[in-house]
Amino acid sequence: MADHIKGMGRTMKIGIIGGTGFYETEGSEITVDTNYGAISLFHQEKYERDVLFVPRHGKKKAVPHAVNYHGIIEALHRSGVTAIMALNTVGSMKEEIGVGSLVIPDDFIDFTARKSTFFDDELVHVDMSEPFCPVLRKLALKEASRRCETHEGVYVVTEGPRFETRAEIRMFRTFADVVGMTLSPEVVLAREKGICYASICLGSNYAAGMQKTLDVEGVTR
Repeated sequence: MADHIKGMGRTMKIGIIGGTGFYETEGSEITVDTNYGAISLFHQEKYERDVLFVPRHGKKKAVPHAVNYHGIIEALHRSGVTAIMALNTVGSMKEEIGVGSLVIPDDFIDFTARKSTFFDDELVHVDMSEPFCPVLRKLALKEASRRCETHEGVYVVTEGPRFETRAEIRMFRTFADVVGMTLSPEVVLAREKGICYASICLGSNYAAGMQKTLDVEGVTR
């Protein structure tokens, strides 16, 4: 992640959203009040850039459907963040995407029923033709590929907290590559706030039906 930051523009204030296993980090903790509650951020300076880290699941380790996505994005926006690099854990639906490899999503399909907008009382339609920032994606691909097996692909977002059925995975595999629970509404809310957003996904397991059992500990640790 340090090299990802080094490659970003010097004037950028960068937000990093940590996924499962990332609950705190070094740096000074600050609290940002939002319309969705108080959000804790950790401030660091890396390569002469301001970096704000936020643990997606919080100190109480909220399950995916209970994450305060609106509060997180609003807190980063209020703090002046212009680029977000998100870390997500996913299940692989393709044999060639091995456990431990990285995936940089280029699109997503949302099967959740979560509220995915800041605009409750306004008629606002956000263009999601390119949901991920091409500049951040290119940077993530370049740096990740230098270090480990890296892929691109489509991310299917499911509601959770249960894992998917074998039948669901058979369907999802026809049009997507990885499955997870935390990308949306985060990516949509970032777009509504005009923040560049990209995701780095870690393949923690193969999806249901592709192995005998799912390693729950491998997903959550």
